[in-house]
Amino acid sequence: MTINTENIEKGYQNEILFQERMLRNLQHWQSLFSLLAGIGVLLIYFFRNQSIWFLGIGIALCVISILVIVIVGYAIYTGKKNVTQVIQRYEKIAKNTTSN
Repeated sequence: MTINTENIEKGYQNEILFQERMLRNLQHWQSLFSLLAGIGVLLIYFFRNQSIWFLGIGIALCVISILVIVIVGYAIYTGKKNVTQVIQRYEKIAKNTTSN
C-alpha cells in the first residue's frame, strides 16, 4: 500500500487553513456578543428608574451575552490548542518524509 505524501501534506494544509478561518469567525461572534452586552449595560443604565421591562431586557441581554462570550472564548482557546497540535503533527510528518 502506497501512501501519497503530497495528498497528506495538502490535507494538513487545508485543515490548518480551515481551522484558522473558523477561529476568526468565532472571534467575530465574540465581538458581536460584546456589543450586545454593551447595549444591555446601556439599557440598564438609562432605564433603571423608568421602565422595568427595559431594565429586565437589559439585564437578560447582559447575562446571556456574557455567558456566550465565555463559551465562545473557551471554544477559541481549545481551537487554538487544536490548531497547534495539527501544525506539530504536520511538521513531524513533513520532517519524516524529507528524512526518508
